[in-house]
Amino acid sequence: MRRTMAVVWVIALTLTVPVLLVSRAGEVGMTIESSPSSSFQVCQTSGPSFDLTLMPGFVDLVPGSEPVTLILELRVEVTDPDGVSVVIGSYKNESSSEWTNVTMLEDLSTGIPDDYVAEPLNYTMVGTNWLVIWYVIFHANDSLGNWNTSDLHKMSVCRQGLARQDSSTTPNNTIDITAITVVAPAAALVVGITSLLYMISRHRRCPPVLTFSVLRAALEFAKPW
Repeated sequence: MRRTMAVVWVIALTLTVPVLLVSRAGEVGMTIESSPSSSFQVCQTSGPSFDLTLMPGFVDLVPGSEPVTLILELRVEVTDPDGVSVVIGSYKNESSSEWTNVTMLEDLSTGIPDDYVAEPLNYTMVGTNWLVIWYVIFHANDSLGNWNTSDLHKMSVCRQGLARQDSSTTPNNTIDITAITVVAPAAALVVGITSLLYMISRHRRCPPVLTFSVLRAALEFAKPW
């Protein structure tokens, strides 16, 4: 009997110890799950974004022949959720192979958020017909040190010549006012006098009424003259 009771106690202890261990582990697990979790902020790594719509693609100046001085203005909208640190504009003329860099500043006068501008160059163009093409690229760095580069932008500045009429190619549809106001009345007067002289020479005598009528008609046509 005693031996049987000893076996039962051994079996009971064998089963109780694992249950206690599992229960303890469960309590530890609950403590871990109930601990406050940490929060993390996901930062952007692609760098700032660009909006090139503030830069025109084509500028057509008023025709003229005098020299004109122009200002090369670089303007772009740059945004980044982590904040924009530096904006650099790079430009070159179509006839040049070298790029020039200029640091751009935020323009607060326009009321447009994240609007950066620079006016690095004044240039004078001479002549009536010319076309100047500029190539522009923007670079920007955010507050975390991430750089990004915009697409290539092309801006054409054109000045056309003065409008003029070429008589060899353009049909002349104008009316000569001189021919109407001078030549026609003079011709009418000459015809009237010639007719009167012809009737006098033919009939040797011209009725006064007819003479007066002819002269009056000739003078009416000659009034503008």
